[in-house]
Amino acid sequence: MQKYNVQTVTTAAPARLGAKPVRLMGFYLYGGSAASSVEFKNAATDTGTVLFSADCATAIGQWVDLTEMGGIEFNVGCFCKPAGTGAIVYAFYD
Repeated sequence: MQKYNVQTVTTAAPARLGAKPVRLMGFYLYGGSAASSVEFKNAATDTGTVLFSADCATAIGQWVDLTEMGGIEFNVGCFCKPAGTGAIVYAFYD
């Protein structure tokens, strides 16, 4: 049994993680292009304050583990918005 919820989000389909406020525990960002990035906004839609963001280069991945600091709480909701051609985010949340 997995410990956290997992959701895949692509550049073509930015999405809210889950259906309520969440705690982001980590993510893997795959860079499909040189300008791959992701923003995590404290919102149910593509609005609100960016609480965390990351970038990575082409054809590599970046793993960010937030568990040691207890994750990042998104009390409104967590909207995940990848950018860059072919960028994919695998988000782990509670």
